[in-house]
Amino acid sequence: MKIWVDADSCPSPIRKIVLQKASEKNMPIEFAANRNIEPAFEYLNFSMHVCDSKEGAADDYIVENAQKDDIVVTRDIPLAKRLLQNNISVINDRGVRFTEDNIHHMMEERELHMQMISLGIAPKGNWKSFGENEIGKFRECLNSLLP
Repeated sequence: MKIWVDADSCPSPIRKIVLQKASEKNMPIEFAANRNIEPAFEYLNFSMHVCDSKEGAADDYIVENAQKDDIVVTRDIPLAKRLLQNNISVINDRGVRFTEDNIHHMMEERELHMQMISLGIAPKGNWKSFGENEIGKFRECLNSLLP
């Protein structure tokens, strides 16, 4: 079992929690991104995969390499859908576990938001709050998936 992090947009506090939990459980952790992202502390079971700058390269790398018992942390809904199709556990940085039951609704919500952005009636970027509450939910969700 490994923990994978789609690290390009993963907040630093979440990356640190993942590293701490992986360290406690002596589990390998893999970051994938289009740029080098240093871990919050030295950890021997850590790997950083710097992927091509091509859009979706880090996503493709994770899909090609993650395995059934692994856990992936991403806020990328289309990536989560691809991973779910491979029976891989996926959570976002706010402590929501992606499932077959909720992924379709999340995809629809994402598409609607993208349309609203293109019409100029919604802000770009991450418009949902992120703070101690979301960090706590993430920690709880990750703990529920770990052995």
